[in-house]
Amino acid sequence: MHDKIILILLATLLTFSIGTTKVEAQESDSLYHVNFDLGLGPAMYLTNMDYENLYGSYPFVFTFRLMWEPEHLVRLGIESGYLPLFYLETKFYDTVFGDTEAGLSLNSVPIMGVFAMEIVENFEIYGGVGGFVLISEVTSFDNYVINFSWSNAYELGFSYLHPISKKLKIGGEAKSYYITKLENYDLVFHVALKYTFFSY
Repeated sequence: MHDKIILILLATLLTFSIGTTKVEAQESDSLYHVNFDLGLGPAMYLTNMDYENLYGSYPFVFTFRLMWEPEHLVRLGIESGYLPLFYLETKFYDTVFGDTEAGLSLNSVPIMGVFAMEIVENFEIYGGVGGFVLISEVTSFDNYVINFSWSNAYELGFSYLHPISKKLKIGGEAKSYYITKLENYDLVFHVALKYTFFSY
């Protein structure tokens, strides 16, 4: 059900962005730009797991995007980064071998195809489809185990970026990832920077 709702929202955004054009005169000769976007800030993992020692909030996570921006058209790119999701710590866990401390952490690397559009000046909405590389780590009895898996994922977000110079913008963004394998959301709030390193 969640997948269908998110796909409908993404399709609506894409249809609206393709059908929207600007009629004002062009302000420069460069019609195409290639940008590097960087975001840094807190994230919150939303889950229905109820454990006393479950930590799902992190003060600093980061994502980055490489975006191709044609004038007046939908913008396309790829996104990645590093997003810790949660850490579960259990002290004096009773096992057949005695009491022990155990820890489980789940981190992720998003790999998303992203499309975006500027609906008003400096205000952008975007969506993404792709997946997460999930990295689970377990420590117990001085043993360490790491495992990698894949989950499909969707993304919706918006940003406001104020121009500092012709090539640099800075502002903020908020976005949500839905991770299908976990059936949970990760909310991210970033200080965002956009740098145009190539125009033609």
